[in-house]
Amino acid sequence: MLPDYHYVLLEIHRIYRKFLTKNMIKWELLNDETAKQVWDENLIRLSDCSPFQTFSWGQYNRALGWQPCYFAAFDEQGDINAMCLGLLRRYPFGVGLMWCVGGPVGDIQACNENLRKTVLESTGLKHLYFRFRCDRERNVTDVLFLNNSNWTRTSFMMTSGMSMELDLSQNEDNLLAGLSSSWRRNLKLAQKNNLVIKQCSNPDIDELCRVFAEMEMQKNLPQLFSHEKLKNLFKHAKENLIFYRCEDEEGELLCFRACLVIGNRATDYFAAATEKARKTRASYATLWELLLESKGRGVVHYDLGGIDPSANPGVYTFKKETGARETESLGEWDWATSEPLRLLGNWAIQRRQKAKPAKTKHESSSNLKLPEWLKKFLGGKKNTGLETRNYLTPTSQNRLR
Repeated sequence: MLPDYHYVLLEIHRIYRKFLTKNMIKWELLNDETAKQVWDENLIRLSDCSPFQTFSWGQYNRALGWQPCYFAAFDEQGDINAMCLGLLRRYPFGVGLMWCVGGPVGDIQACNENLRKTVLESTGLKHLYFRFRCDRERNVTDVLFLNNSNWTRTSFMMTSGMSMELDLSQNEDNLLAGLSSSWRRNLKLAQKNNLVIKQCSNPDIDELCRVFAEMEMQKNLPQLFSHEKLKNLFKHAKENLIFYRCEDEEGELLCFRACLVIGNRATDYFAAATEKARKTRASYATLWELLLESKGRGVVHYDLGGIDPSANPGVYTFKKETGARETESLGEWDWATSEPLRLLGNWAIQRRQKAKPAKTKHESSSNLKLPEWLKKFLGGKKNTGLETRNYLTPTSQNRLR
C-alpha cells in the first residue's frame, strides 16, 4: 500500500494534467463563410459525428428562425478535436437560449467552462440557457466528466435517450438473415405487390403533407411536420438527406421515408404512411431500400431513431425486428448563467412540449415569452443581437486552409 504522501502527489499530478488539458484547448466561433468551407470535412473526422451537427443543418434551422453558431475546439497543434453547432434564439434583456442537437461531438472533455465562456463572449449575451442532447453512446467516464464540469442532467427530458442502431457493415445476405421471420415475411409480401420505390430529391411538398395529415388523423396525432419545415429541409439540407417514396402501380403515393447522413453515420428522420401502405406492407420495402442505399454510400451506423416500447410498441417492434440493437445516448444536459434561468428553461420547454406534443425526436422550438418576474430579475436593456464573428487565430486559419 502506498504511503499517504504518494496519494497526495498522485492527486496533485492528476489536477495538474487536468489543468494542462483544459488550457490546451481553445474554442473559437467560425463565421459562416469559414464554416461553409471547412465544417463538414472536419466533422466527418470525428468518430461520433452527427447529421444534426452538419453545416446544412445549421442553415436549415436559420430558415426556421434560429441563429446557427459553429464552434470548434482547437488543440495546441491547431487541429479540431471537438465541435458544437449551437442554435441560438435571442430574447429581451440580453437573454439567450442555445440548443445543440446531436452534439457536442469529438472530445467530450473539451466541453468545459471554456466552451461556455466562448459562447457568452462571442454572442454578447448576459444571460444564457445552454442545453444539448449528445447522441454518442452513454458511458460512465463521460457522465462523470460532465457532472464535474458543472453540466446538469436536465430535469425535463425531451426524449428517452433510447434508440436502435443497425450495423450496416455486414453484407446484404447477413442483413437479410438478421431480420426477424415476420419482418422478412412482410418484406416478401411487399415485393409481390408491384410497388414502385424510388429515390427523390425534390418531392411535391403538398403531397407529403397530405400523407402526413392522413396518418395524423388515423393515429389521432397533432401535426408532425409543417409545410414550411419540409420545404426548408429539402431546400437547405438535401445534400445530407436520402429520401425514398413508394407508389402503387397507378402512381399513388403510399408512404415515404428519409434519413440524414454524414460520413459513415445515418439517422432515420421522418416517415409517413397511408392506410393502403399498411395493407401492402409498403413501409417494409421502403425502409429496406433506404438501408441498402445508405449502405452503398458507406454508412456503417444506422440510427433507427428514438424508441418507447410502452407508448409506441408498434414502432418499437418494427425497428427491433430489423436486427438492430438498443442503445442509450449520453442524453440531455444543460447549464445556465443562473440557477433560476436554468429552472425556467426546463419549465418552459416542458410546458411547450405538453402544449405541442407532436414534436419528433429531433425537433424543438423556442418561441417562449419571459414571465414578468424573470424580466424584473434579469433587468438591463433589450439585447438587439450581435452578428457572429470569426474568432479564428492565424494558426487555426492556416490549419483550415
